[in-house]
Amino acid sequence: MKRLWARAQHFLLADSGRPLGERVRDTVRAGALYAKEVGAGLAFLRGCDEVGEGVRVIGGRPRVDNQGYIAIGARTVLTCEMGTTLLRTGPKGRLTLGQSVIMNFGTLISANQSVTIGDGVSIGQYCLICDTESADAVPDAVAAPIELADDVWIAARVTVLPGSKIGKGSVITAGSIVSGEIPAGVVAGGIPARVLRKLHPGEAAAEGSEVRAKPLEPEAMERPAPLRRGYIASDFTIGELERHLNEDATLPIVDFESAPFGQVIPTLMSPAPADRDVLVVWTRPEAVIPAFARVLAYEAVDESEVLAQVDEFCALLLQSARAYKTVFVPTWVIPPHQRGLGMIDARKGGLTRVLAAMNLRLMTGLEAESGIFVLNTERWLSFAARGAQLPKPWYMGKIPFHTDVFRAAAADIKAALSGLSGGARKLLVLDLDDTMWGGIVGDDGWENLRLGGHDAVGEAFVDFQQAAKSLKRRGVVLAIASKNDESVALEAMRSHPEMVLREDDFVAWRINWQDKAKNIAEIARELNLGLQSVVFIDDNPVERARVRDALPEVLVPEWPEDKLLYASTLRSLGCFDAPARSREDAERTELYSAERKRETLRVQVESLDEWLKGLNIEARVAKVGDANVARTTQLLNKTNQLNLSTRRFTETELVAWVDAEGHDLWTVSVSDRFGDAGLTGIVSLEYAENEAIIRDFVLSCRVMGRKIEESLLAIAVAAARRKGATRVRAQYLPTKKNKPCLEFFQRSGFGQQGDDFVWDASTEYHRPDVIRFTGELER
Repeated sequence: MKRLWARAQHFLLADSGRPLGERVRDTVRAGALYAKEVGAGLAFLRGCDEVGEGVRVIGGRPRVDNQGYIAIGARTVLTCEMGTTLLRTGPKGRLTLGQSVIMNFGTLISANQSVTIGDGVSIGQYCLICDTESADAVPDAVAAPIELADDVWIAARVTVLPGSKIGKGSVITAGSIVSGEIPAGVVAGGIPARVLRKLHPGEAAAEGSEVRAKPLEPEAMERPAPLRRGYIASDFTIGELERHLNEDATLPIVDFESAPFGQVIPTLMSPAPADRDVLVVWTRPEAVIPAFARVLAYEAVDESEVLAQVDEFCALLLQSARAYKTVFVPTWVIPPHQRGLGMIDARKGGLTRVLAAMNLRLMTGLEAESGIFVLNTERWLSFAARGAQLPKPWYMGKIPFHTDVFRAAAADIKAALSGLSGGARKLLVLDLDDTMWGGIVGDDGWENLRLGGHDAVGEAFVDFQQAAKSLKRRGVVLAIASKNDESVALEAMRSHPEMVLREDDFVAWRINWQDKAKNIAEIARELNLGLQSVVFIDDNPVERARVRDALPEVLVPEWPEDKLLYASTLRSLGCFDAPARSREDAERTELYSAERKRETLRVQVESLDEWLKGLNIEARVAKVGDANVARTTQLLNKTNQLNLSTRRFTETELVAWVDAEGHDLWTVSVSDRFGDAGLTGIVSLEYAENEAIIRDFVLSCRVMGRKIEESLLAIAVAAARRKGATRVRAQYLPTKKNKPCLEFFQRSGFGQQGDDFVWDASTEYHRPDVIRFTGELER
């Protein structure tokens, strides 16, 4: 309104010799034109050189940083509702958007030389299209033009690298990195993007047609077989959660279906449907706890009555845990318009107090069952803010939550299933400059870094380091991959008074001027970890794209430009979620530090046996019990390399297997003069007539190559001989990752018969002399 008034003043007061009627008419026209621009959001595109007719901006404010030339064609739509859309050019840069382009939120297009987007192109969320290695507009940066032909369709989170060309009507699948030329009329995807197939007739837009190239239909995609199949029981419409779970392309791939509407209690009391091993039970508290419904009506209800009904509900959930491997139970919430007793609602009889007591009772009632996990619904509600729970969708379709709530729930459930299947990430690799601290240490000096102090950005970097250190306490190990001078960077970590992460917080680093992808691969190899265990964080989108391209198994999350969001983004990552925590997890950094000392000793001695004798290794043998079942299950489920059969169990299933007739299982905990590695080995036997079958042979990579492998076989053979077995047989079941197990058995002395390895039990298997055995060895 202020600008409208300013224009009115200009036309009314300027050129006062003109007739008043003409001046009033021009004022009205100018006001109408400005109102039209504001309504379409075009006032935000004032920095562009050309803006065609019918261009619209939806849901927010785009950023235009134009030092060169930007042209936007007619009927183009820029969507900014959930993230900033950024158009940027350098002094010599030219950015051209054709007609009828759809550009989604969070996307950045940067031209230091030339980026040309054709007519009818659709660009998904959080895409990066940049003709230089840096997304910043740098005058002297080496640029290579980018061209997207007409009717190209780019899905979400696609990176288009300098010099790329995408042919007319082609489709780029989500998360891909485009490098080079993609021909016309194809579907391409991957890192780097490769042609997957040609588009079928009708999928690409015809000449002059308004129909856009569209993404692959679900049935046309090569979707992997589901790793887990689930069932969802709820007393409200739950189809949105089912859809988000099944359509999510991240691993593990799942297949969920919903129970009939409102059939929660019958579902809990019935056997699991065929092939369904995961159950989600999401309820409204008033629907399953009748006493709470009376509390909502402000009847006088004793809290003990409510909690007694919660206990009954917990008993049903525990019963269902016998039918399903995994059960997820979201906490109870009530809509924000339920004010309860206002300022005294946290006191006795208030809704806030009763609901908090119910959720606490739910958590404590289920915590002893390892296969049941209570999930935090309140966190999901925060993603939809005020629109999370609205009355209208409930009355119209019994839908209590916004779709963003269901999307967040699906993400948490997928993260939990990934952790349960051993997919939790174990190694966080950090860049340094403008990632761990603000500034370039080689240019600015460590004294001038933005870290701590009375500075919002400096405080944010300290908080980010604290978030990384908290992950270390959870068992995630930290490493560094940075293009820097090592001595300068290490001096900064040692000397800066506000530094939270010091040198001894990192298990490895590569601080040099080499390729970061090569450095990350070397770190993983040094720590004996697979690349699927690695997360890499870097503020530079080009470095992120490079690592994604070269090391597709490494998780490289998108990283915000705003430094104030670093800590919250790190804390929000679900890739580190694990189903249990053990002492070994908390002490993992110290374990790797001890490993460095062992390697130092290895260099100093001449032979392997001499090195092993110098370690003073002790192997503590024990059966499975309450004290070690959680760690045993964790080791069984997450170990991939030295794992004979890669069987996966819940704690309940493992205990049931061990307790069954004819089964034995031993655990081995390893320590030496440099430290205690904890429970790192498992061997189990199943007896059949005169044969003992090794069902599980599992060893952590941390202690491989120290004769613990031979020790496990010695334990198995000795047990088989005590049971009167005439032979011991191990059946190797190959996977993509357990080749080290095959190679060990091939040199173990066991005879190979196809995929089986056999030992004549009339002969003892020699126990390694360099290891001292203690514990329940003879049981």
